[in-house]
Amino acid sequence: MRKIITAGMVLGLLAGGPAEASAGAPLRMAGTAWFAGGGVPVCASSTARTCAGQPHVGGVSSNWWQCVELAQRFYQRRGWHKGIFAGVGIASHIFTKASALRMAPQPNGAITDIVPGDMIVMNRTGQAGHVVIVESVTPNRDGTRSVMTVGQNSKVVRNPMRWHGGVLDSFWASYSVAGVVRSPANIGILSYGGGAPTYEEVVNGGGIHPIGTTLLSVTSTGQAFGGPLPHGAPTTVTGRIVDAAVTPTGNGYWLASSTGQLFPYGDAKPYPTIKADITAITTTDDGLLLTDALGRVFAPGKEPTRSPEGYSGRFIDIEATKDGYWLLTSAGQIHGTAPWHGNATTFDAAIVAMSATPTGKGYVLLDKTGHVYAFGDAKHLGDLPTGSPEAADITHTANGYTIITKTGTTHSFGNAPTAPAAKGFAGYF
Repeated sequence: MRKIITAGMVLGLLAGGPAEASAGAPLRMAGTAWFAGGGVPVCASSTARTCAGQPHVGGVSSNWWQCVELAQRFYQRRGWHKGIFAGVGIASHIFTKASALRMAPQPNGAITDIVPGDMIVMNRTGQAGHVVIVESVTPNRDGTRSVMTVGQNSKVVRNPMRWHGGVLDSFWASYSVAGVVRSPANIGILSYGGGAPTYEEVVNGGGIHPIGTTLLSVTSTGQAFGGPLPHGAPTTVTGRIVDAAVTPTGNGYWLASSTGQLFPYGDAKPYPTIKADITAITTTDDGLLLTDALGRVFAPGKEPTRSPEGYSGRFIDIEATKDGYWLLTSAGQIHGTAPWHGNATTFDAAIVAMSATPTGKGYVLLDKTGHVYAFGDAKHLGDLPTGSPEAADITHTANGYTIITKTGTTHSFGNAPTAPAAKGFAGYF
């Protein structure tokens, strides 16, 4: 995302440069495919000096088609700025040097209005940051806004962001939003952000989990239903039971409390209490992973990780795959070490849970109203019926998924196994 070193090089770049490569850079999206047909080509990494017949505007010789390059070329095409952004060496400088560029910055947390064509700048500690162009702003039913962005030099060209109460949620794990930058020449239609600036707290019980050929449902008091093992609720719980994790053999499980207590059943190994505000637990081939509300990841006997950068809401779930793990926030953001497949942005109530597909190459997210959001190789198979009790958890099995409400009612979709209704329980699921 760094740009040109010398003034002589800059003049050459704006003119298209000397002898260009015979083949242009690979085209990822045509300019006519975004910004109501008024965009510019979005190109893949390349040392070629042109893409779809257009010369690059800035960039670096190892890859002319950086994120800043797209912003400069787009702004030049729209007549909002000529050439490169002077003094901008990396994407994050667009925000810090906006005034020098005669543009107007709005810091995240105080973003009052957004116009299609605005730039959104994101930061990451020790990195160059990233910049994207606002393509559209659409209202959600809860008064918040979904902001569709277009970017270059990223895995996904189009990425949605959620805008609420002056705050933009980052779509990339470990990137925070610096803010919005607007050229005074951009006189599009203003959109104003609504909704609450923070997310409602998610308070769930132990949820629902596949174990063998059945489903295990666990309440906040530690009662279990549907599992194959004899079960007695733990009598020394402090706080509440927040999650359960099945052992790799399927012959046991752990219950985790909000104060970090771990209660083993079957062939589950006992572990000492982890002193943290625990919200979720999962198993790996190497043992347990837990997360707290700040997104720190705990493994028994090891130091916790740091909180991810740039998150909104609270961390509420963790899922492990062979490629790492995902962390989920109540804002629908996915962080962690496993490949990212997307965030939820159009939900009407807080996100409460996630579940990985059997392949580990996708996941489903669930909001309080029972709406399901599918990413990667996951498929949307249905939502809770309108008027259902508040949704609490979702579990994906080989051929579908099952949702449990806080009152213990379950709904299965696809060919997922069903679970009998729980009766005579205390607390909530």
